[in-house]
Amino acid sequence: MNKTLMLVICDFLLLSMLALARFDPPEEAPQATLDATASDATAEAELIALLEESLQAEQGSRENLSSDLSETRENLQEKARLLAEREAQLEETLANLEMTAEEAAELAASKTAIEQAQAELQAERDSLAERFEETREQLEKTSEERIQMADTLGQLKEERSVADERLKQAEEALRLREIELAKRETELRALEEEREQLASTSEELNRELQVAQAQKSLLETNLAEEQAEKAVLQKEKEEAFARADRLTENVSELGQGVSQLGQNVTTLTQSSEAIREEIEAARPQTTSEIFTRFQNNQATVRFISQEQALLRGETERVYESKSILIKDSEGTTFLVTHSNNTPFAFSKTANLDSVSLEIQIGSGTLPVRQIGFLATDPRLVFIPLPKIFVDSTGLETFDLALQPERWEEAILVKDDESNFGRTEFRRITSSGRFLKMDRPALGELFADFASSRGDLAFTKNSQFIGLMTDTDHAVVIDKFVAAAIIDLGAGFDPLVADETVEQLRERVRGLPSEVQ
Repeated sequence: MNKTLMLVICDFLLLSMLALARFDPPEEAPQATLDATASDATAEAELIALLEESLQAEQGSRENLSSDLSETRENLQEKARLLAEREAQLEETLANLEMTAEEAAELAASKTAIEQAQAELQAERDSLAERFEETREQLEKTSEERIQMADTLGQLKEERSVADERLKQAEEALRLREIELAKRETELRALEEEREQLASTSEELNRELQVAQAQKSLLETNLAEEQAEKAVLQKEKEEAFARADRLTENVSELGQGVSQLGQNVTTLTQSSEAIREEIEAARPQTTSEIFTRFQNNQATVRFISQEQALLRGETERVYESKSILIKDSEGTTFLVTHSNNTPFAFSKTANLDSVSLEIQIGSGTLPVRQIGFLATDPRLVFIPLPKIFVDSTGLETFDLALQPERWEEAILVKDDESNFGRTEFRRITSSGRFLKMDRPALGELFADFASSRGDLAFTKNSQFIGLMTDTDHAVVIDKFVAAAIIDLGAGFDPLVADETVEQLRERVRGLPSEVQ
């Protein structure tokens, strides 16, 4: 039998018994009546009515139970469907868990890689901290150097004032020297006239000496002829000897005078030669004469560098320019060129691996291990040469023009000897060490010659002024003092070279704005 149906029957019987049971307190005993049949009939009717009500209640319960069963069946079906869905979800979850496990393994590997990257990042951070500390120390050192440079600038200004004073004194001395030179020229002309007179006197004395010697020979001949008359002419003989002795003394004095005259003539000749050389040095020369002297005494400055190119790796470059032998006041010989003709041009950033330099004069070459950057303008590079090498070349040297303002024009020669010309110049007001060169006007743009960077400037008596730092200005070189030095060849250090060039760029920014 179905358990559910049994439960329903049991519930029905229980309800029936509960319906029949009376739990009210007993009523007073009814009085006995004689109508027993009527009481039984009433009780039976009540029982039937009660049974009908119970039946109706049972039917309602069954209907409710049927509806509950239908609802339960639907709930069970829904639960079965939900269970199937949950099983499907569970299977999907299991699959997701497997995928999640794989992802977890990947995440673990990623975590390990991230931890390694974090460790590397921490190491790099530590390295950056160290570099920051080094940079800070370098900045402090740079600040100290800047302070020192400011002090040096003050000293240079004081030295400049002293130099200006010395320049004024030198100009005054030069003026006095020119006056003295004019006097010496006058004295030279007078001495030449006196020398001519002395030469004429010397000729006359020579002639008198020859006459005296002839007379002495004649007297000796007469003396030999008159020896036979010795006894008779003894007195005349003594007188003749006396005259001969006096004549010999006169001849000796005349010889000493001639010797002293020769010494005076020699001294005058040497003095006149020195004056002539000085006058010759001050004589203006033509433009072609100076260019010819440049061509006959030039040297080739050749830099060879290994540089890192952006796309082609390492490449070799050759920088070549022409220069001349320049002698300073101390007798040391130098070559000078513009930094744009070298691997250390300030207008570019070159990643240099190595740099070498050789000087070629004729068929001979000289390797150079060190160069200097001029203190007056670091854009100019100078190269000291050993005296033994200079003497072996046989080339002429050019003197420095300590006072180029004495001339109204300068002779400019291209550093590749492609052209030459002359131009007027003037000093700039902001610095006494720079000259402003006149360039062709707008209507003369197609002139035969115009100044450009790197041109060599000479005075009209072929003394060396300096180099053109740009198309308009030339720096006057009075001495070779280095603002910095860079080793080449085996001693070349790229990092040191980069730092040095950067410091020199800062020094150039400190020059007057119109010559930068």
